[in-house]
Amino acid sequence: MLDELREAIEKLPEHGAKSYLFHILLRVHLLKNSADSQEEIMELLNDIQKKIILYSQERKLEREYETYHIVCGESPAGSLKVGLSKENKVIGFPDFFSNGPLWRLHEEEGRRHRLDWLKDHINIPEDYLEKEYERKIVSVLEEIGAIPAGKPIVIWTADNADEQTGLRFFLHLLRNKDNNVHVINTAQSYKELFPAKKNQVLLRHSGEAAPEKLKIILDKNMGSPLSGEERSRFVSDWQALSMTKEVLRIWEENEIYSVPESYFDEYIIESAKKLHNSNKGFIKSARLIGEVIGHLDEPIGDGFAEYRVRSLIYNGIFAIKGIPKSMRFYSIKLKELKAKSGDRPSSVD
Repeated sequence: MLDELREAIEKLPEHGAKSYLFHILLRVHLLKNSADSQEEIMELLNDIQKKIILYSQERKLEREYETYHIVCGESPAGSLKVGLSKENKVIGFPDFFSNGPLWRLHEEEGRRHRLDWLKDHINIPEDYLEKEYERKIVSVLEEIGAIPAGKPIVIWTADNADEQTGLRFFLHLLRNKDNNVHVINTAQSYKELFPAKKNQVLLRHSGEAAPEKLKIILDKNMGSPLSGEERSRFVSDWQALSMTKEVLRIWEENEIYSVPESYFDEYIIESAKKLHNSNKGFIKSARLIGEVIGHLDEPIGDGFAEYRVRSLIYNGIFAIKGIPKSMRFYSIKLKELKAKSGDRPSSVD
């Protein structure tokens, strides 16, 4: 029994181990400070022991894959799953690294800090953040921690702050694993393998590539694994990023830069002026946000763009009609434009 328990504990991911340790210490505290009988406390501790062993047994039943892929976002992960064969395990990290705090994100305290920021600034249903978001993050961290030794790992990235930050975060999580790690830059590979036609927009994010194209990219451009020196450099990059307090990042000249959260505000204002050329009245905020994220070279996500639109409302730049509980529910207009009597919001079309 002791050998089985020791083996099960060794296979626990870091986050699972911390959770079980907390519950054990909590039971010890209860034993000292409650009227519960020792038999009841021991029964609870035995239950924790059984759960640890059961977790280990369930992991044994999981299929081992030939190659493990890590990518930023659930949508790109879905494309990879469609494009690649069943021998490939795809892990999609359900968050967007270009915005929001990175401070100590590899630790529970940092993840709690990020969650609090998201609740306070981004229009995401709170029940999703409280239930789905936390559960998904913990699940993905456990999946990454459980990648078997000896199996190659592919991290997909592109020329944007989201995926470049994710690359460094993932390599920090993998720093104690000896697996070969390959990095595929989807944007660069796409440009090499599928030359752009005239006026064709270049790939900004791995999520914009079709599944069949991702398979070709993997077959042609997997390349050699990162050297130890390269891995160490990326881990050092992450350690520096995880000490920053800014909530917005851009990718420029092959570097991640932390910038003020207002960095794209002027672009948002100019986009509103452009839309006002054909409509002097109120414009659906969703239309403005679509204009912004559709033309920016740096993917920032509609949630962050909507947050900046609200900030411009609070700062007196935009007038508002409606309630800003979601981009679908309100319209905006630059205050410098004189409103006509009876102005109505334009359609999104």
